Amino acid sequence: MEISELAAKFLGSDEGRAAVSALGTSHGIDATTATSLLGHAAEAGGNHVNSHHEASGLLGDHAGRNFFAAFAAGIVNGDGLLGALEDGAVGALVGRVTEALVDRAGVDSSTASAIAATATPFLKNYLKSHIGR
Repeated sequence: MEISELAAKFLGSDEGRAAVSALGTSHGIDATTATSLLGHAAEAGGNHVNSHHEASGLLGDHAGRNFFAAFAAGIVNGDGLLGALEDGAVGALVGRVTEALVDRAGVDSSTASAIAATATPFLKNYLKSHIGR
């Protein structure tokens, strides 16, 4: 599936609508702005799943830090190795979404992190069910 098509389908999905609602509720972001931000987030998520992480190292800047932080938290929380790895993968996805919001939408990094933390669970569920990786 083409990344732009994936992003459009995410925005029209139950997960996409829930993410728009969550951004409005949690951060006071209007639906038009939320949809734009989620478009960037979905493209970043799709690219993250499909990429070889060539340009910014194995995990990237935010993504690498987020992977290891989430992985460590999973271990501490007793999620076991596989659970901690999944936690880390979600953390990396949050990092990629944060990078995309900063780079493509011009959002400052602390706001982008908060938006990514809110939106990524919806994006993860969508990607998992539509890409299956």
